[in-house]
Amino acid sequence: MRSAPARKTRASFLFFKKKKSGSTKGTKKIINRSTKKYFSQMAVGGVVFLSSFVFLGGYLVYKYLNQTFASASTPSSYSISGEKVVTLSFIEAESINSDPVILKSLKYIIFDKNNDKVNVFDVPLTLQVDVAGRFGQEEVSKIFALGALNSQTPLEDGIVAVDNTLSKIFGYAVDRYVLVDSEYAEILLESITGHGLSEVLNLQTASDLKQATVSDLSIREYQSLASFSSKIPGDNVSSYSVAQEDINDTEKIDNQVSGINFDGDISKEGLSVSVLNGTDISGIASLGSRFISNAGGRVVAVSNASGKYDKSLIVSDMKDSDTVNYLSRVLGVETVISKSAAENYHENVIDRSDITVIIGFDTAESLY
Repeated sequence: MRSAPARKTRASFLFFKKKKSGSTKGTKKIINRSTKKYFSQMAVGGVVFLSSFVFLGGYLVYKYLNQTFASASTPSSYSISGEKVVTLSFIEAESINSDPVILKSLKYIIFDKNNDKVNVFDVPLTLQVDVAGRFGQEEVSKIFALGALNSQTPLEDGIVAVDNTLSKIFGYAVDRYVLVDSEYAEILLESITGHGLSEVLNLQTASDLKQATVSDLSIREYQSLASFSSKIPGDNVSSYSVAQEDINDTEKIDNQVSGINFDGDISKEGLSVSVLNGTDISGIASLGSRFISNAGGRVVAVSNASGKYDKSLIVSDMKDSDTVNYLSRVLGVETVISKSAAENYHENVIDRSDITVIIGFDTAESLY
């Protein structure tokens, strides 16, 4: 009597177990399919998010490093990060917000990465110089105000006048500029000439400095120059005060500047360069030749052009050379043509040199 129920119970149990097992198997398939789909969607979404995050992060870092570390300016169109010799005008003013801006001091700084040196040239405000823009002989203290005179953008034009005049004095172009209030001038100058960034990294100082400074240096470029200066021996940071005799006879300055570029890229190319004055402004070709010689170039002829040129041009069959690129940038000459294209100009020196620079009124009026 007890065996039948026992069989029934076992049969019921086996049926139940089989059904349960089958039910579990079916549920497992449904869960796996939905789970795979869920994780697949999550994986795709994660990849998209991560890619977007990495791209956005990289873009923000790029924007941060390439924004100006100071206010009211934009970085120049060419990068100085890979340059072996970088020049900086350091313009100290009583206040960058005053009208007119009154200069307190002026320095021309050369970062010589070839020889691990920083050369700081102090340009006294009392010196008499030939101010760029055909203002004639004036004191250095008046340069900024003259450039800003009757200007719609006085701050920018004042800086341009200072930079162009410094380029004339040293026969070598200014790559970047810094205009800073006198209150913060010493801190900023020390940070880029070997004394480190400790003061500048103070949040309050950095915030105040940004409002008291105008520059076309990017944050990346500023950090690069400050880092370079901080790593060289203190003895390799030299100071030189420009005297009136240096202005009247530029040989001493030219020897110092050309010595820095003695073994540079332009010097290594060894291309011959002729400079022609295509204007009626005296001394333009000679000044142009200084820009070339001081950069390490080889000048073979300096003379007047056969006619007058409204626009400057460079004639060469070596358009991609370092020398042509340098001259185009520092002289602001956009037109570069081949020798065959210059046959109608009837300038004899074109055939006798690798590169011929013809300085026209556009360059002469703005730079010289």
